[in-house]
Amino acid sequence: MPEPVTPPRRPDSGGAWLSRGLLSRLTILAPFLALLPLAAFGLMLVLALQAERESDRRADLERAATILAATMESELRGGIRVMEALAGSPRLATGDLAGFRAEAQRVMARDPAWFTIVLADGERQLMNLRYAAEAPLPPVRDLASVGSVLRSGRALTSGLLDGFVALRVPVRVDGAVRYALMVALDVSAYARVLNRATLPQGWSILLLDAEGELIARAASGTATVQDVRPALAQPREVRTLGSLRAYAAPVGDSRWTIVVAATPDDFVTRALGWLVLAAGAAAVLGGIGVAARIASRHRGQEAMRHRTQAEALARAAEHDRRRTDMLATVSHELRAPLTGLLGYTDLLAKTDLPPTAKAWVEQQRRAGQALLALIGDVLDFARLDEGAVELEDADIEIAQLLEDCAGLMRSVAQQKGLGLRVVIDPGLPRWMRGDPMRLRQITTNLISNAIKFTERGEIVVAARLTARPERMEVTVTDTGIGIAPEALPRIFDRFRQESADTARRFGGSGLGLAICRRLVEAMGGAIGAESRPGEGSRFIFWVPFRPGAAPLAPTRLSALRILVAEDVAASRLLLTAVLERAGHAVTAAEDGPAALAALHGAAFDLAVLDLHMPGLDGFGVAAALRTLPGEQGRVPLIALTAEQPEEVEAACRAAGFDAVLRKPFETRRLLGLIDGLRGRGTDAGPRTLSRQADAPEDRRGVRSAGND
Repeated sequence: MPEPVTPPRRPDSGGAWLSRGLLSRLTILAPFLALLPLAAFGLMLVLALQAERESDRRADLERAATILAATMESELRGGIRVMEALAGSPRLATGDLAGFRAEAQRVMARDPAWFTIVLADGERQLMNLRYAAEAPLPPVRDLASVGSVLRSGRALTSGLLDGFVALRVPVRVDGAVRYALMVALDVSAYARVLNRATLPQGWSILLLDAEGELIARAASGTATVQDVRPALAQPREVRTLGSLRAYAAPVGDSRWTIVVAATPDDFVTRALGWLVLAAGAAAVLGGIGVAARIASRHRGQEAMRHRTQAEALARAAEHDRRRTDMLATVSHELRAPLTGLLGYTDLLAKTDLPPTAKAWVEQQRRAGQALLALIGDVLDFARLDEGAVELEDADIEIAQLLEDCAGLMRSVAQQKGLGLRVVIDPGLPRWMRGDPMRLRQITTNLISNAIKFTERGEIVVAARLTARPERMEVTVTDTGIGIAPEALPRIFDRFRQESADTARRFGGSGLGLAICRRLVEAMGGAIGAESRPGEGSRFIFWVPFRPGAAPLAPTRLSALRILVAEDVAASRLLLTAVLERAGHAVTAAEDGPAALAALHGAAFDLAVLDLHMPGLDGFGVAAALRTLPGEQGRVPLIALTAEQPEEVEAACRAAGFDAVLRKPFETRRLLGLIDGLRGRGTDAGPRTLSRQADAPEDRRGVRSAGND
């Protein structure tokens, strides 16, 4: 049997084997190779986003530096305008250096950043507010700058010198530049301007002078002067300085420069990391996610900023409301007992007492008035800070007022073994017009401070009349510990004392001198201080002088039938005693229903109603009374309240009141209002709400009186 024939085997081709192996490997890599275009697209997208972010960063740098430079230029121009106005003072033209010094002190006192004001010619200093008027002055340290101002007649801004910068302006006399006027400024003021800028975290802001020295910088950021100084060579261009991007913007013609520097952006590094970890399509999706996350973060930050601002405004409004309510409550609780204290003291002073007892009662009355002024100023300090100070305009016997202030503090001085005397210049008139309580408060505060900081010697209170212009000047001089020169320009700031050691040794809140400054400025005057450590201090304030006259003797008027409605028994008894002593017939009611019952049962010429009585308050009584027919419905009404008159004026006008009297009242104010409202109830014509001329409030509608 024949054997089967086996077909011959073909030899394997090496090329075929290589092709099959390559295809097998490519098949395994096919999914990864398919993602390469997507990965490349993702990388291009990342680079494009980085380029756009870099462009935005450069634009943000330029915009921030330009805005800050304009802001700083505005600050400098504001200071130069103030100095130019001071340089135009007519006192310099007439050679009145003492008057010009006082004017410069007033200007400097308005800004705590102003360290001193100097007047110089081409060779020497003529005035320096850091030194007393009679003290020898040091030589001019920057004669070249002074000479440049004198030659060019233009204002110049200096660089950094001993922690200060200077603004210099020319002073022209008879058309020619004669002097240079300079103010030294604390560079911390410019640091506060830079800190107000809102920039991304890690950005730096530096203010450099013409020599590239640092004047001020923002608290945020870590860039140094050495890092950004090369940017000064090419201002108004974004420079790459190592890992920083910096932009330099000149500040006007001051030769100063604002430099804003940004930290590097690590966006590309993060994006490449995502690409390496996710690969291919994951990298593309990661890039899209990053872009979406950035946009979402930006929107979230905007929404959070708006929400935070809204919450801050709401908290501020709630805080203001609570503070107003608290002040009104405290004012009512403090002023009500003070009404009784001062009122009964006045009544006691008018009785037959031995001379010694009468003197004690008089001192008690003056002490109560001083306490009243202190309480009023503490409660109303926010209004004082805003300039809303209400002043009385009355005749003042100035010598007696100063003697009263000294008499009130003399026992305190004697306990420390100190002398206290008052020196009145013979040329000072006896009477002037002004606010006696404010003048008493300022003087008493200065005397109290002098006693507090004096261990031996004496305190001298002096007053005189100056001419051109006429003003009344009061000085309080002591022989105490004195004040350091660097602390002197800031002692009139609120809550500011010379040092922490001073606060520990002598106590105090640092509020008294701030109140004195605001009160003096509200009266159109100024206050300043001179001192040498270890030798004593001299505080000076002045107010415009307006001639006054002795008050006329009161005329006797006919008695009135008056209804008094007051729920506090002490206040009700005091009102009754004061009005009956003035000759009026008084009917007292302890609440609103009792007042209405009295009005229905008898005829009255006038009614005094407390606004805050339990049950039916003064508003309800007034509204019910105005509905009565005939003369009963036209009885003049005085509202009695411990609140600020302007806070209740609209409500009082709507309820039909004719006047507002603030607690604690003064007898002359109450009687003055009553005399002014005589005959109002019998007037059949249209009712018009009048005003009282001597009251501190002069508002349209309800007239007011108080003890501010």
